Amino acid sequence: MAVEDTTDQTTVGHRHPGKPGKPVPFADHSVVEATTTPTKLPSLDLVLGGGLVRGSVTLLAGEPGIGKSTLLAQAAIVAAKDLGRVIYITGEESPSQVRRRLERLSPTLPATLLFLEDTNAATIAATIEVEKPVLMIVDSIQIVRAPEVNGEAGSVAQVKTSAAIITEAAKRSHIPVILVGQVTKDGDIAGPRVLEHLVDTVLFLEGDKDHRYRILRAFKHRFGPTDETALLSMTERGLEPVEDPSSELLRDRAMNASGTAITCLIEGNRPMLLELQALVSPAGYGTPVRRTSGIDTSRLGMLLAVLAKRASIYALDKDVYANAVGGIDARDQSCDLALCAAIASATKDVPLDPKTGLFGEVGLAGELRPVSLPELRIKEFARMGFQTVIVPKGQGKSIGSRDSRREVGMTSGVAIKEAGTLREALGMAVRSTPSAPPS
Repeated sequence: MAVEDTTDQTTVGHRHPGKPGKPVPFADHSVVEATTTPTKLPSLDLVLGGGLVRGSVTLLAGEPGIGKSTLLAQAAIVAAKDLGRVIYITGEESPSQVRRRLERLSPTLPATLLFLEDTNAATIAATIEVEKPVLMIVDSIQIVRAPEVNGEAGSVAQVKTSAAIITEAAKRSHIPVILVGQVTKDGDIAGPRVLEHLVDTVLFLEGDKDHRYRILRAFKHRFGPTDETALLSMTERGLEPVEDPSSELLRDRAMNASGTAITCLIEGNRPMLLELQALVSPAGYGTPVRRTSGIDTSRLGMLLAVLAKRASIYALDKDVYANAVGGIDARDQSCDLALCAAIASATKDVPLDPKTGLFGEVGLAGELRPVSLPELRIKEFARMGFQTVIVPKGQGKSIGSRDSRREVGMTSGVAIKEAGTLREALGMAVRSTPSAPPS
């Protein structure tokens, strides 16, 4: 027996009372070009793809003390001198503290550089719409409050609501806004992860605050690519761009010391030569010590096991210290081969050839795996005068043509050696009899 459908068809259309819209083909939509205004700060303009877009909201994130306020103070001074009025929201610091920082960076401050000591999101939004500066800087979004929302400043609800209010005002007024977001090592609950869907651009300032170098990169950019990075050096004049990162990072390296190897990182689309160091010493206690700086500790433990099992380099029972010189983050797996070579060199106390570079990922079976952009890495080694580059098997074939060989400097005597396994690569780099296994 069929069951009669008693559903009231007249109610179906009332489940969504909104009036339906009319879809339009994308082909019929006119494209509006985004207007970009250079900030006149070369490193910031490089990462932003030319400058700030009108009405865009940019989040600059980083750990406390890394140099975010210094970078934005430099941008505020230059923009106020060359473009017009800049308003700086001072929340975490008093105006006098901010002024002292500004005067360290520039003896004379332009009259067009203004400050606003207010942390009410509605007041900041109204100031944007009425004053219409060329740039608004909010340092930082963690101290801004929306009174209609419960919770203390810095909570998730307050940060999201405040950012939404400021973003809406920026879009209406076509004024670029830069928000500062704090990120801690324990988590980023009030940082970029909460705001990244609200803002147009997310910039990270990375590095070790105890070292001089910082890397500025874009993790999200609605108006352009995210493949540009800038290496900055912290000086008494602020954060200054490093024009030749490889020369700067290799300037003071020891040429005939064991436990050092040179690899090539790719930051965005920029190759950067980096020195990795390892120190291997007898363990003073029952459990060997593992200490790293700029290198993943768990990755180091894995590579030590692979070295012992697949390459007869025994350092599992010893204290091992690993360091990426300059405070640069070298957690990229393309650094595996160079780190293994540095450990092997330190274990045998045999220096590597200072004119030999290495890159490649190491697998658990001791095999070498290919990495991205080998041509760019080899070209950078050649530019810096290296004579030999050890790469995973197959990574040298893409530059076998005469034009490619000339481009990477093969006519200058750069030899590319391919290796299929870690043992084979170390045999090319470390010319010494493997150490005996521990008793």
